[in-house]
Amino acid sequence: MTSMKYSELDETLKLLNGLQDDSYKRLEICKYVQEYGKIAVFAYGSLLWNPFEYVDQMIFNCTLHGYKKGFMCEDFIYRGTMNFTGLTMGLQKDSNETVNGALLISSADHVLPFIQAFVARETPSSIDGTVMDIYTYDFVKICMPDGISHQYALTCIVNPDRLFYLTPQLTLDEQAQKMARAYGQNGTNLQYLQRAIKTYQKFNLQDSCTCEIEDLYDKVLLYRQSLSISDQKWLEIYDELQTLEERQKLAKPQTLLGFQAEIESHLYRSIYLQQICQQFY
Repeated sequence: MTSMKYSELDETLKLLNGLQDDSYKRLEICKYVQEYGKIAVFAYGSLLWNPFEYVDQMIFNCTLHGYKKGFMCEDFIYRGTMNFTGLTMGLQKDSNETVNGALLISSADHVLPFIQAFVARETPSSIDGTVMDIYTYDFVKICMPDGISHQYALTCIVNPDRLFYLTPQLTLDEQAQKMARAYGQNGTNLQYLQRAIKTYQKFNLQDSCTCEIEDLYDKVLLYRQSLSISDQKWLEIYDELQTLEERQKLAKPQTLLGFQAEIESHLYRSIYLQQICQQFY
C-alpha cells in the first residue's frame, strides 16, 4: 500500500461509526485501496457543493441503489441550534429507491487525511461538546455514469440508534415549518435546501427523491412568507452573511426569537429533543 501500512488505515477507519467493530469490512476497504490506489466518498447532500479537503476528483451522476435520502435527523450545529434544531439529510435502506450523487475521490497517498477530514465534517461537536453523531458509515457499491461500471465508496447512512434521529419521520409540512425558521453556524436551513436543489439542477441529478425535495422547497418558501415581516427580514439578512463570525455575532441576541419559541413540541421527535421538551410542555 503506497507509503502506508494496513495498520495505519485500519486504525483510521475505526474513527467511522459502524466500522469500529467490523474488522472484516475494514479489511475489505484496505484491500480495495491497495488494489485501486484510491478511496472515495459518495456525496448526496452539502458535500456536493462544499466538499472537504484532499478531494482530487469529483464524478457526478453516480447512483446508489437500494437507498432513499431525506431529512431524517435534527441538526443543532450547521443549520440549527440546540434551542431550535434544523434538519439534515441522510440515507436509509429502501430496496425500491435510488440516490443520485457524486463520488469524491482521493489518491491513496492522501487516504488518511481524507478520511479524517470526512469524519470531522460529518461528525462535528457543539460548543458544549455534544457530538452530532447522527450517521453510521458503510462501504457501498456505486454505479458509475455509464450505467455499467461501478466503484465502492464510503457514505453516510442514518443511524436510528442516535439521539437526533427523528422517529416517526416528520411530514413534508412539518419539515417545512422547521426548515423555514432554522439557522446555524453555516447559514439557514432554507439556504441549505436552495443550494441542494441548484446543485441537483446544475448537474442533472435526478433520483426517486427529487420531486419530494422540490415540493419541500416550495413549502418552505410558503411558510417563510407566513412569518412576520420582521422575522422574514432577519432571516433574509442571515442568509446573506458570509462568515461564521458574522453569523455568531448576529445570532447571539436572537436565540429566543418568537418564531422559534413558538415551535410546536411535537416537531421535536428525536429522543434527545423529546427529553428536553418534556421539561417545558
